[in-house]
Amino acid sequence: MITIEVAADGNCLYNSIICLSGNTASTPSELRVRSLIELVKNENFYHNRFAHIIGPVNEAIKNIGRNFSFSELYEIAALSNVLKCNIQSVYPTIDYRSDLNIMNNTFEHAQCSIASKTICLFWTHTESEIEARRSNAGNWSPNHFVPLLLPSDNSQSQNHLCQPKISGSGLTPTKATTKNNILTQVRIPEFNAGDNEIQPFQVPSTVITTTNEITTPRTKRRLQLAETGTSFESTIVEQKCMQARERMAAKRAAATPEEAERQRILARERSATRRALLTPEEAQQ
Repeated sequence: MITIEVAADGNCLYNSIICLSGNTASTPSELRVRSLIELVKNENFYHNRFAHIIGPVNEAIKNIGRNFSFSELYEIAALSNVLKCNIQSVYPTIDYRSDLNIMNNTFEHAQCSIASKTICLFWTHTESEIEARRSNAGNWSPNHFVPLLLPSDNSQSQNHLCQPKISGSGLTPTKATTKNNILTQVRIPEFNAGDNEIQPFQVPSTVITTTNEITTPRTKRRLQLAETGTSFESTIVEQKCMQARERMAAKRAAATPEEAERQRILARERSATRRALLTPEEAQQ
């Protein structure tokens, strides 16, 4: 299968859908809003199936409301139901772990049948694997979606798919396409833009759930914020301890010989009191 270049402007998931549909009248903003409505109307359903994997759905809803924000599994699952087509998610075998199995599946819409259309989307990165690891502490995680197509001899059909009206300047992903375990013939679905009826999304039996959280840009930001808060609190405690030691040192330096002797006597008395309160076991330690 081959990848098609789309704009890497944060709306790449919706740009890929428009590229596959060939419907230049549709816009990323329209698809983003329709996905948002689907998630809001069926919030409990999506939360119960994906929250333990990619975080709470209410945080995803807040993120989707911002234009040009990166999309994840919630949006793919919602779009399959909004557009009444199956979406096959293809994740490359880079730093692959068992908890990423959910990323490598076909998401079927609620009214799925044998005749349902299936489109393929590929998780990738706007930079080469080397550059992506260099800017992410040696780790690789996707930040871009592109559509996948089977090679075709019909150049006219290919040109029709490759030239949707998408704003922004696209970046060509340099990572080679990796084949999924099971590939299906790509057929371009006929999207009904006037059908706004939202159906409950049904997770197919092939979807493998896991209790591990996936490292994606959105979850990574949450973890980084939590780590930053913990580090900040530790720094404050260390600073307070250092200031207390400095104050004690300054007092000892300014004390007269009589005051210094009195402080030593008080310190010995406090030490003796603490030793007297120790249990036999603590005293042996």
